[in-house]
Amino acid sequence: MANSRKRPKPRPAKGSKARPAKGPVDPNKAQVGRRPSRPGFLGLIGLMWIAVGVAELFILDASWRFVPAIVFVGIGVFFLRGAFVTVLRREEGNRSS
Repeated sequence: MANSRKRPKPRPAKGSKARPAKGPVDPNKAQVGRRPSRPGFLGLIGLMWIAVGVAELFILDASWRFVPAIVFVGIGVFFLRGAFVTVLRREEGNRSS
């Protein structure tokens, strides 16, 4: 039976180095990685999605027009939620500094 044979264990590559141990985290250190988007931009995108959803509801003349309208408005609400959370995080960060 082929499954009864033992498989060789994976070995690290010859040139790999061990990762340094993680030390204590400095809260004053700058943020690493991508910065969050501006809340005004997220709010604008959210309002545009909601406007498209409302316009689609009145412009489209099909029986299933509610489905894309709900999807478009839902996407807009997610963007507005992101803008709101970004504002809260910035206020929280300013309080703790």
